[in-house]
Amino acid sequence: MTQQLDRSTLANILRSDDVETLSFPDLVKLFREEVDDFLPDGVYQIDPRNGDRVVYHSRRSRRPHDNAPSPSEIPERECAICRGNTTGVIDVADLSEGFTFINENLFPVLYPFEFEEREQEQAYGLHFLQWTSSQHGKDWHNLAVSDCVIVMERLAALEKVLLTEAPKDREGFVVMIKNYGRLVGGSLSHAHQQIAFSNVMPRHFQDNQRFEEEHKETFSAYLLRENPSELMIKDYGPAVLMVPYFMRRPYDMILLIKDADKQYLHQLNEKEIEVTAAGWRDAARAFYEIMPRIGREVAYNVIVSNGPGAGLYFEFLPHTQEIGGMEHLGLFVCQELPEIAADRLRKFLER
Repeated sequence: MTQQLDRSTLANILRSDDVETLSFPDLVKLFREEVDDFLPDGVYQIDPRNGDRVVYHSRRSRRPHDNAPSPSEIPERECAICRGNTTGVIDVADLSEGFTFINENLFPVLYPFEFEEREQEQAYGLHFLQWTSSQHGKDWHNLAVSDCVIVMERLAALEKVLLTEAPKDREGFVVMIKNYGRLVGGSLSHAHQQIAFSNVMPRHFQDNQRFEEEHKETFSAYLLRENPSELMIKDYGPAVLMVPYFMRRPYDMILLIKDADKQYLHQLNEKEIEVTAAGWRDAARAFYEIMPRIGREVAYNVIVSNGPGAGLYFEFLPHTQEIGGMEHLGLFVCQELPEIAADRLRKFLER
């Protein structure tokens, strides 16, 4: 029998079944009630060379799963999420089997501290987890497209509340990522996405803004026009999945929304949400197919690029090569050609 979080256990930690019924102050209040241990240090610094933000969280090293055996060595019965040993749930939606849900991160990178006068820059925000499915082992690669659509809709719902309900003095940026596999920072085996609301602007956001200022168009509009046609993997109509011509690591992919005037998930219409979910699912399926064939453990990151300068696009970054000294200097040595990677990905998805 598949291990999973059941409805009776969920009831013990359910705070709200629809995040859109909560105000921003409600979220802050619930966050402070649920997360009072393992808080971040609340400060950040900026690397003056390139604008990288460094947020400090010394207690994060105490996470029990950081020093645990690899997921393959941990019996499934020990999954804390399936046991309901986690923070309060603020959103839940049924899937064809089980459900997807959102709660607060027990070890948040950001926390809603009260603003203080201090010499160091203060990091403020909220940090959530969206669990793709209540069923252990279910994720984008093995869910039905219709279920992936529901997961995407709930992700968009949380994004909307964070961006539209925050008071003017607490406005910030919504960061959405996925770390799948311990090699790329995925410390829990129960599949999830991370959503953070932050007053600290990540450098990637700055890069997109600067790109639009210099090129007079969003990055997604530019890439849609300039990326060679032979690097397209699949056209979904309102969105397209492609290998970028500047592929840094074999099988890097970008899924972009063709309507470059849209900047956020919650601005997408029903069809755009559907094809975005399908594209994310296809990228994850491709990693499961290709990475074992090249002797690699399935591990990848997803970065959602939203906001001014971006349009809206998703980067899928598999751990197909390590990062070395050259790469830290900004000189990436890629062990595959973009054309070959695109051809292999396309043939897989055409089957």
